[in-house]
Amino acid sequence: MADAVRRGEQNASLTSPSDNQIHNFIINGLRLVMPFYGRAGKSSGGYSIPGSPGDASGAAYGLGVSENKLGSVLFFNYYTSDSLSSQVNTRINITNANPLQDVSLHLFFVDSVTCNIADAFTCLTRQQTYSFEISDFDPNVTGYLIVVAVDSSGRPAGFNYLAGDELVVTPTAHRFGLSAMAAARRDGSFSSPINSDGLTSTMFFNGDQYDFLPYTMMLDSFPSQVSGPGDPLADTRLYLYTPLPDLTSSATSFSGSIFFLLFDDQERSFSGSIPLNCYLTSDKQRITSVRTAPNVNTIVPSGRTGWAKFYASGKRNIVGNTQGCVVGLNNVPLMGATATKTGFYTGGHNLRYLTNFNAPGYSITIPAIAPYCGPSVEYPTRGSSICVD
Repeated sequence: MADAVRRGEQNASLTSPSDNQIHNFIINGLRLVMPFYGRAGKSSGGYSIPGSPGDASGAAYGLGVSENKLGSVLFFNYYTSDSLSSQVNTRINITNANPLQDVSLHLFFVDSVTCNIADAFTCLTRQQTYSFEISDFDPNVTGYLIVVAVDSSGRPAGFNYLAGDELVVTPTAHRFGLSAMAAARRDGSFSSPINSDGLTSTMFFNGDQYDFLPYTMMLDSFPSQVSGPGDPLADTRLYLYTPLPDLTSSATSFSGSIFFLLFDDQERSFSGSIPLNCYLTSDKQRITSVRTAPNVNTIVPSGRTGWAKFYASGKRNIVGNTQGCVVGLNNVPLMGATATKTGFYTGGHNLRYLTNFNAPGYSITIPAIAPYCGPSVEYPTRGSSICVD
């Protein structure tokens, strides 16, 4: 399985149009019929980009998370705050675009250093938007935020009407805005069943229940980090993490690495790596921290540009189905953003991804706790699995 993950041999394919699941949405009296493409099987005719493991065709055809659509789960890739500095903070914005239905949301704040989790509930009425600052919810912490639509029992629910974005000012004076990465629920208006422990419920990001998560990421361009005549000093940062598979405990911390292929503007490639734990640590976030031979500043000298693609490896166990099956992974999904500061310019964006994590998929387990607010909604349940028979 590990080799298949690396080589991308278990690519997903699109079903034919006649096999598509059709989802109906009623908006202001209009019924919109939208096809959600599923997987035809465990192996297919999908293609792989050389050196980029995972499913490239699925990523290109929209089988993965996206910042340009609505979803049932939102990933905010980076947040930070500092009580000693009013100049370091993050503003989070979440919107319910459904014109008819309220929703309960379970928020999980993950500490980038310790993997510790703090959670909270909030509820949005139909067509409501909500904003808050991280300094009010999780002060003096840097990390990432996962927002999950849940039913009145606290189980993950299909509610593809959530959108979000954030405004960030970092300790390094990078300023940027990021859209939340949205994962759509693909099997309809269902809730995930309670697991056999009676306490938790699991979301499967396998292209059947929820969208795939990213695997191979891409930094499409970065300026030289070396100043020169007419070229100000640039500072390009990477904010990278692999999502925790268990949001009930921080015991699932991770120890792995990110493998890089870094390119100069003459098409030459250089390989390198960098360690990854809960989150890419602050001392490793600058692009020059990637170990290459020669180093990054030599590969991309003053006045030149480069780009990179990369994926994460490391052992991790995840829930495979509701009955307690455990799946061992040798590679993991990767998510994140980038920001650059150079001269008068500063900005950032979510990283693009080249391939989906589709072999076999990924799961995230949450505690099934009834929210204190929101609508009384009990969807029928539908499970999923990433266990190999």
